[in-house]
Amino acid sequence: MEKQPVISVIVPVFNVQDYVGKCVKSIQKQTYACLEILLVDDGSTDLSGMLCDKMQKLDERIRVIHKENGGLSSARNAGIDDARGDFLFFVDSDDWIDVDTLEILLRIAEREKADIVECSYRNIYADHVEEETSNTGEMVIGDAAFAMQCQLDWRYFKSVAWNKLYKKSIFEDGKRYPAGRFHEDEFFTHQAFFAAEKLVYIDCSKYNYV
Repeated sequence: MEKQPVISVIVPVFNVQDYVGKCVKSIQKQTYACLEILLVDDGSTDLSGMLCDKMQKLDERIRVIHKENGGLSSARNAGIDDARGDFLFFVDSDDWIDVDTLEILLRIAEREKADIVECSYRNIYADHVEEETSNTGEMVIGDAAFAMQCQLDWRYFKSVAWNKLYKKSIFEDGKRYPAGRFHEDEFFTHQAFFAAEKLVYIDCSKYNYV
């Protein structure tokens, strides 16, 4: 029987004790279960780190990394360094994902032999939800140059880190998020695109961005 690919889901955690439980539950409930869930406690001063340890005891797929505070890039990088999966996916700790998010993205990656697969997302506000796109179900395939142009036009492939399934090989040769930067994904995503031979975008909201 062919071994299923492992997806490493990396969650940077910093002072989100009211949100991290919902985030992690959305990952645990995925229809694709061959996961490792890396909770990177970036020096939290509230109960977040303790909650992560508690969740780790209840699910063997969860591993907790405790580190000194270094910011979002530092936390993501710690997860990348420790990841054992074939694919990586990032979830911010105050966000959550739909139950079939990872299965859909992985099946597309396998079928299309893609290095990066991206979905659309919903913007979650206190009093309403806004869809980022029209959710047509359209699938768009391109190379790095096409993805870069789309990033500049803010359509299909976008500069955010968290709505994409990446082959782990994208992060070879020391490719990491720049520490100490605001909008750090904008400094990195183009590098990920250029490391990919084939990228796929599916116009379907599967990520909930708070």
